[in-house]
Amino acid sequence: IRKLLLTYPAILDYNLERHMLPIAVYFLSSEGLDFSPFELRKIILKFPRLMTHSLFKVKHVVGYLRYQLGMDATEVRRVLYQAPQVISLSTDDTVVSKVTYIRDVLGLTDKDGRDLRKVIAGMPTLLLCSIDKNIKPKVDYLLDQFHDDEMELKQAVLTLPTLLGYSLEKRIRPRMARLVGIGVEPIKITVAITMKDENFDAWLE
Repeated sequence: IRKLLLTYPAILDYNLERHMLPIAVYFLSSEGLDFSPFELRKIILKFPRLMTHSLFKVKHVVGYLRYQLGMDATEVRRVLYQAPQVISLSTDDTVVSKVTYIRDVLGLTDKDGRDLRKVIAGMPTLLLCSIDKNIKPKVDYLLDQFHDDEMELKQAVLTLPTLLGYSLEKRIRPRMARLVGIGVEPIKITVAITMKDENFDAWLE
């Protein structure tokens, strides 16, 4: 509680029974999202402003994930656990534009939307990233390294959705440069990017 209040003291301005309790019940109940108390605690500490939004807003975002993107309950829970800040975004503008960009630039156009859901659920924080400042520069760089092979880019991200979560300058570019420098196929970035530095060095040898 102390950490929560220090992080966001304005939470005390919201009515416990009429505002915060219904949200907590929705997150905890089997009829709602079915999180454990421990999981809800982690979510609130990660995003205290969750409790400043209305239950209607929370359900609206959940509805978008379930019925517009077709996510199952497990995928929705993963998105909200990993990136609860998505509750604060506009589903009619911000979220839709990011989902559309990710779908189009990666060619995730299968009819049932399974590939798109795999990427979003595999890396929920993509919904919080800027397209122009974060996602697009990474996509452009990887596509260049894959010699404009869009299918290879798609396969890389489907293999490792978290690939787009790594820093371009601190992780993706340096690792890719070393791979290409010794003649390793660029697609191996999906393996190389996840390793600790010492394991990566040993793997290259």
